[in-house]
Amino acid sequence: MQTIDKTSGSKLMRRWGVREWEDPGAEYFLWNGACVFAFVQQDGFYDVHMAIDPGRLRDCRKAGGDMLKHVCHQRLRAIILTDRPRVCNYARRMGFGERKIETLTTINGSESSFFIMWREPGEYHGRSD
Repeated sequence: MQTIDKTSGSKLMRRWGVREWEDPGAEYFLWNGACVFAFVQQDGFYDVHMAIDPGRLRDCRKAGGDMLKHVCHQRLRAIILTDRPRVCNYARRMGFGERKIETLTTINGSESSFFIMWREPGEYHGRSD
């Protein structure tokens, strides 16, 4: 994974499916030119967001596994668009727990509902069921 700048990261998030993405002060990482991860440091955890090139969806587990190798020692909160329930299945396989719906204030000040899933620190050893 390589670090990329905020402008490139934001453009990729929008291009690959998070159409209304506005940079929340994230650090961006690009995986194999096909998946972008955005990490936003919070108080005691990181918010993690991801978008993947639709033509490379088959690689999402590899991308997620590589990402977790770098941040497995951190507590993570996945924030998932409510129109993407299948992403919750993917997150569960990556070790994220029960999904809940919460209303969060977005970077532009509006309130929206999101699926929220947490992952506690720990090594990733492949798919979790």
